[in-house]
Amino acid sequence: MNSRVLILVFAGLIMGLLSCKKGNGDVLATVQTTNLNVVNASADTLNFYDDGTRVNNGSNLYPDGSLGYQAVTAGAQSYQFKKAGSPNTLVDISLTLDVSTLAVQKLYSIFIAGETADKVIFTRDTLVSDTGARVRFVNASPITGTLDVTIGNTFNYKKLAFKSATGFIHVNSGKNTLTIYQSGSTTPLAQGTLTLNGSTSYTLFTRGQLNGTGNSAFAARILTVR
Repeated sequence: MNSRVLILVFAGLIMGLLSCKKGNGDVLATVQTTNLNVVNASADTLNFYDDGTRVNNGSNLYPDGSLGYQAVTAGAQSYQFKKAGSPNTLVDISLTLDVSTLAVQKLYSIFIAGETADKVIFTRDTLVSDTGARVRFVNASPITGTLDVTIGNTFNYKKLAFKSATGFIHVNSGKNTLTIYQSGSTTPLAQGTLTLNGSTSYTLFTRGQLNGTGNSAFAARILTVR
């Protein structure tokens, strides 16, 4: 074997060793995730991003819409909202969310009620098994004053300010009367009958302004959580 061949052989061995060493060190980092639901309580059609990556790829998030619990990056993370069709970030918020595992499920929700970060409501969600229904109320209506809310005979909360969120409260399954008042008033802002299923959790939320019109009008909406 001549010297030229020997040099090529040794060069090949060195490159092979370096390649193996590099490969052993280039292990992909494991991305830890958690469960986050996004509710659009604003007047805009939105898209939601996890550190720049769009989460709602299938369709836009319309007013009163919800994504349901989606897997997002856990830990200290940045989440963004953009109006549908716009490249500009409307709202950018930073949250620190605990890792969710099969043994310990972590559930969170974001309600976006306007076009600025101070109109974002964040909740940690604790779901409890119940043969009846479970309902929580979130005041996502950025109005002056507070709200009084009753559902059936077991759910009765008063003076709930904007961004207030109750826990998931037991309500009898079947038909229940709903009334929402501005605190101190005897004229309902919203009223009706809710038909609730047993072993199901719901989120009731308000949105919009008292003098608003169209998608900005005051309204109450209920969503099935799980």
